[in-house]
Amino acid sequence: MSKTEQVKDGVCFMCNTNCPTRIHVRDGKAVQIELADQKTTPCPRWKAQLEVVYHPDRLQHPLKRTGERGSGSFARISWEEALDTIAANLQKVKNQCGPESVVFYTSCPMDTRRLLRRFTHAFGSPNYCTGTSSCASSMFLAGGLTFGRNNPMMGNESITTEPETRCKLIWGSAVLHSYPRYWGELQQARQNGMKLIVVDPRRTLIASQADVHLQLRPGTDGALALGMMNVIINEDLYDKEFTGKWTVGFGDLKKLVQAYSPEQVEQITRVQAQKIKEAARLYATCKPAKIHQSNMASTHHYNGLQNHRAILILAAITGNVEIAGSNRTAPHPQPANDITLAERVVEMPPGIGSLRFPLWVREQREMQSNAIADQIESGKPYPLKALVAAGLDIQFFSNSHRMVENLKKLDFISVNDYFTTPATQLADIVLPAASWLERPILVSNEGVYRLVEPAIAPAGESWTEWDIYSELAGRLGFGDLFWHGDFTKCIDYMLEPLNITCRDLRQHPEGIKCNLAPVPDKYYVNSGFLTPSGKVEIASSILAEYGYDPLPVYKEPPETPVSRPDLAERYPLVLTTGARTSSYFNSQHRNIPSLHKTMPDPLAEINPLDAAQRGIQSGDAVIISSPRGEIQMKASVTDKILAGVVSIPHLWPGTANAGLLVDDQNLDPITGFPPYKSQLCQVARYE
Repeated sequence: MSKTEQVKDGVCFMCNTNCPTRIHVRDGKAVQIELADQKTTPCPRWKAQLEVVYHPDRLQHPLKRTGERGSGSFARISWEEALDTIAANLQKVKNQCGPESVVFYTSCPMDTRRLLRRFTHAFGSPNYCTGTSSCASSMFLAGGLTFGRNNPMMGNESITTEPETRCKLIWGSAVLHSYPRYWGELQQARQNGMKLIVVDPRRTLIASQADVHLQLRPGTDGALALGMMNVIINEDLYDKEFTGKWTVGFGDLKKLVQAYSPEQVEQITRVQAQKIKEAARLYATCKPAKIHQSNMASTHHYNGLQNHRAILILAAITGNVEIAGSNRTAPHPQPANDITLAERVVEMPPGIGSLRFPLWVREQREMQSNAIADQIESGKPYPLKALVAAGLDIQFFSNSHRMVENLKKLDFISVNDYFTTPATQLADIVLPAASWLERPILVSNEGVYRLVEPAIAPAGESWTEWDIYSELAGRLGFGDLFWHGDFTKCIDYMLEPLNITCRDLRQHPEGIKCNLAPVPDKYYVNSGFLTPSGKVEIASSILAEYGYDPLPVYKEPPETPVSRPDLAERYPLVLTTGARTSSYFNSQHRNIPSLHKTMPDPLAEINPLDAAQRGIQSGDAVIISSPRGEIQMKASVTDKILAGVVSIPHLWPGTANAGLLVDDQNLDPITGFPPYKSQLCQVARYE
């Protein structure tokens, strides 16, 4: 090692797994990055971090729009001018229309979300939103409504494979691409004899290893779960003691599932009745069993939340809850102080989406960003005039073209990012953000708190989000709420309940472990579940309170060959979007050479039967169209995708953006999630 070389602790933010790293720094420049635990993941993205940080296209200076919005014409300006311009425009909107007329949006980086949320509420707006409007929150809400707020169906506890687990039901997760750090332990469990059931319309690598692969038509997850429950209940395989003592609504569920015999469900899902029976029997009898679900596979549908609840209830009726090897609540540390000022929202006007999706907004405590375009168009219940965003993913919005056209109507937009994106092209002010190697990050993992200090100086004139928001807060008159720019005081406040200070963490860079509150098996016997009834709510009292069906009912998606045979004459194929890839994370990293090389083109997976009917071969350029528009990709003809279904990647920029095809009207009525994974489409060769 060179005398001038240092090794610093870091954390990889190339996705949301946040793997600990070691960063080799020589003469102020990061020259090598290693995983702290080489066994944690086969994911290739962490290796590309230096390509991101030192990319020649990194934004390094504040920019101001000089031409028409969307023209890409910008001039370099000083930070002082940039911040003064943002503050003046926000104050103008606040004075003329009220603070609620400003929307604050963030997707990544995850570690700075709470800072923008605090800024939003300090400014006086209820309209803080994130990519969570279409991501994991529906899964969390489904679990909370069914099992309570500390439900055992979320987080790493459901992803991990315990030694006691005898059967795992993986629903809609490719694992290797979605959760690569857990791939190794899953493979070891299989070698040790664990049974495996996989539900997926694609024959992924993990599906090819399954004892039973249920290859369903996208959007029919809820029907499949009800069909499995039909077998479990009618064959007397359910846990009588648990359902009798610890569930609400089991009697009504027994009646509901009678309409979902395996034979009837085969007609809905296209999964063979015999396979449904086999999977149901295996899951119910090979105990303890654990369900591992994708954040979005079952929720990106019109009936997404109820689909997901039906899957969760499989665990409840079989008693695979809160015992070793099953889905159970993870130990949790004493929480740090919340800095988001979320308590102020109750005194503000209703956030965007509150009237249409009141339960989701209440439980998530943020606005539903999928309602932004509607509110810009209607101006009701109040106008939207400005947007402040960090890492805005425009491609993530369904019917993306409509969203872009509405954002152009706003009086003012500012965006923080690492690179030029479709969102920065719409902005009036663009701010260069410091990367995860260039900013301090408070990390909490399994009860260990660490302060990861910057390994290198920020690129060019880029700033940390803390510096951006605290400087803006000072200009807008609430700098005291950002401790007048003192980051140490902010960390001290967060850590106060733990009797730890920022100084303590700096003296212990390896981290300080707080005592985890253990969660004993079957804890509910003494305390009950954290639901209104104290039991697992198969029939949700909260859903009933809001006027929704309390049971996990199945509804056919509004746009399928079954529900819209007229539309299917023109668009006969079912479109599912968003399958994970190891190369990219959401819309990021397509400009990184080593990652782009592994997947240079967006590929539309189409079954050989469907391809032959259209004269399509692998590598052909194809047009994929829906009632909303059309995009271009390359065909990948493969029998790994179910016939009649087309699978395409999400968040690819430009003319390959899948969001342009997705319906933004028929949203899940409870959560507001778009039906990214169950649309109608047509595919044709590009001539």
